Order: sequence, then structure tokens, then C-alpha cells
Amino acid sequence: MMLSGKRALVFAADERLAETVARHLGKLGAEVWVSGLDTEAVEALAEKIHADGGEAHPATVDPCDPHHVREYVTAVASKGPVDVCFNGFELPAHAAGVGVPYRDLDPAVLTGALGEVIGGQFLTAREAARVMVPAGRGSIITVGSTNGSSGRPHTGALGAVAGALEALSRSMASEYGPAGVRVNHVRATRLSGGPMYYENALGRPVTVDEVAGAVAWLSSDASGGVTGQVIEVSGGEHGLSEAVAARGPRRERHVELDLP
Repeated sequence: MMLSGKRALVFAADERLAETVARHLGKLGAEVWVSGLDTEAVEALAEKIHADGGEAHPATVDPCDPHHVREYVTAVASKGPVDVCFNGFELPAHAAGVGVPYRDLDPAVLTGALGEVIGGQFLTAREAARVMVPAGRGSIITVGSTNGSSGRPHTGALGAVAGALEALSRSMASEYGPAGVRVNHVRATRLSGGPMYYENALGRPVTVDEVAGAVAWLSSDASGGVTGQVIEVSGGEHGLSEAVAARGPRRERHVELDLP
């Protein structure tokens, strides 16, 4: 299988995207360490991965706690190399000030969202890199929404968070590349818990499984020459041809979850 022999850390595995990523990695042969704040959720996820024929180890970990994350990663690495690190932390729309005009947005909402999401992604990536660099290999994958490049109005901190994540991933890729550690970012359509207006080249919502599939590929040796890249999984949301854009008025779609 594509990920046979790989050992993967999946943080915030009690969130829907990270759960789906963990199950994909397990089905493709990776041994998966799933962690999150919801102990029951990560234990149930580990059982699902086992039922799928994979191997998983649940743990209760706060991905924003520096000491907890370091202890956890060190413990996993003491049993063997860490090949993959993915953090699927999701920022709820209300916590990002979505729908609030910028002139009315509390600066604390913006800085708080940046600190929580960027801080958490940086922390888990940093600790993974600490054990990957000496081993001379590894793949770190971050994820964010297309708000980082779209410039949509009334999206609160989402655009700033997503754009910063992309920049952080490129910088880490440059720093860790000589040591054989790859860092890439998956830019996905903002998958919302409510209806959204959008258009893409496929004319349908992108699924969580499709986003997880991109993460799985970036986790594998098949993407060994890929680092410092933003892989967009949006159904062709950006760079639409005039013909696609002229199909008609934007349609209301209902899709599945929140990304930062």
C-alpha cells in the first residue's frame, strides 16, 4: 500500500477533516497516532481505523499546549521515526468574526484567531521537525481555506489566518528542506456548516474525502519531490475560464465543515 511502513501523527483528530485524514492514512497502510481534546472521539476513531484494517493509537492532546505536544511527540518518536505530521485544527466561523464588517471587527478577534491557529500549526510542525530532521526525512502538512487568496468580504480573520498558514509552510519548507523534511500546504474550499455561494470549474462541492486524499498523497513517497507548495483542492475555484464563470448566477451549495 502507498503508506506501508509510515508512522503518522494526526492532531485535532476529533475534528471532521482530521478524522477523515486519519482514516485515509490508516487504510493506505500507515500506523496512525490520533490525538485531540475529546478523548472519547479519538478512541472511537482509533476503533474505526482498526475496523478498516489499520493500526491506530489514541491520545488526549491539546495541540496548542507546547509542553503537552513536546512530551507527546517525544514519546511517539521514542518508539520509531515520525514520517508524517498533519494538524486539522478547525476555527469555527463565529470565533473568526465571520459576517462582521472589518470596520466593526474587534481586533482581539483577529489577533486571537491568528494566535490560536497559526500558533497551534507552528507548534505541532516544530515538534515534528525536531524528530524528523535528525532522521533526515518526513512530511509536514498544514491545511487552510481558499480565503487566504480570494479576498472575500466579511470573512473576519479567515483570510489572514489562511494566508499566514501558507506563508508559514513555505518558510518552514525552505528551512527544513536541506534536512530532507518536506512541508506543504493544502488549500481547500471553505467547507461550511451552512449554505455558501460559490462557483468552481467542477460545478459541485469538494468533499472531505477529496481533501484527505490530497493529504495522503503529500504524505507518501510519490510526492517526494514536492515541498514548499500550496496544493489547492477547490474544484477549480481559482483561475476559472470565462466560459465557466459565465454559466450563470452563483448557486447556493451546502457543504460540510469549517477550515481556518
